[in-house]
Amino acid sequence: MNPVSTSRKEASKKTAVVWLRPDQVSLAHDVARAADLEIEAVGSPTRGASTALAKQLKSEPADDLRSVFAETKASLVLLLDPGDFGKESEPADDRALAAARSRGVRIASLEPIPAGALALQSNPLESEEHSGAPEAIRLLGMLRHSKRYRDAGEVIEQFGHVRTLSLEFYNSPEFGSLGAQLVSALDTVLVHLGVPETIDASFVSPSQGQSVYSVPGESLRGFSGDLTAVLRFPDARAATIIASDHAGRWNRVLTLLGPAGRLRIYDDGFEFLGPSGEKLDEARHRRTVKSAPHWVEVLSDGIDRLLDPHIPSPAPMDLLGVLSTAQAALLSTRTGQPESPDTIRRMVSRE
Repeated sequence: MNPVSTSRKEASKKTAVVWLRPDQVSLAHDVARAADLEIEAVGSPTRGASTALAKQLKSEPADDLRSVFAETKASLVLLLDPGDFGKESEPADDRALAAARSRGVRIASLEPIPAGALALQSNPLESEEHSGAPEAIRLLGMLRHSKRYRDAGEVIEQFGHVRTLSLEFYNSPEFGSLGAQLVSALDTVLVHLGVPETIDASFVSPSQGQSVYSVPGESLRGFSGDLTAVLRFPDARAATIIASDHAGRWNRVLTLLGPAGRLRIYDDGFEFLGPSGEKLDEARHRRTVKSAPHWVEVLSDGIDRLLDPHIPSPAPMDLLGVLSTAQAALLSTRTGQPESPDTIRRMVSRE
């Protein structure tokens, strides 16, 4: 074999360390295959699970995530479940991330890092090394980063003013928590409508009707169940969100209403109807028996784009706006009243 060809092949090989729970093995396998990733090592936030999980994914076990960040030469660290890592702003976690980034290692996560607005108090947003900065960790599964949303870019621009927006997010726990869904949904809302004046949210636990009932805390990490929310804006515009990580199959729908009519963006494309109901534009990608599931397409596409140096990063998320609104939503589920993201923002920004 030509040694030059061999070296080029080695240089182009995409390798990964994956951190996951036992129920995410199939997810890791399917996404790695679709993204042409070679899994070099596997670890888990579940105590004692790394060896068995590594065996299932035909790789080596890893026991400490900070050590992985400090030492790995893999192309990617993929956090399907980061456990407690990055749950709050911790200097040790930030140093570990900085060490990996300095060697060119890319980091992607299914869960938001940090996991709440209050974690921003001790770590200014302006800092490039902030653990939640857009390119410190790429949050996978974001609707705004998906291929179908990108495909609808020109139509979204043509649609113009949005007066009402609705979002539906459904999946099962292995594909990301309700907290991750909420961040993706709020990122989309803020891009189209800005930060809401209030958010009125309700939460239903997966254990509703059983003997155990959980109440949301202040962190998005581990937030699981069903959420509905109404967001109100000072100019009388509005948005609604319904999301669940206990709803079976992955499914997402964004609906925009405005003077131009109705625009709906689905997992397989979009449909644009005029004010009188006439179809102005449509692009739907019909599935076949060989089609990859939507979640495989979304997650593998996100990894491909992250690892391709020629593709620019997506427009950054308004981290403070999104996390402040998410924190207000969590508070609203406990108080039963609309809450203001601006109150959370002022709390976080106060020195």
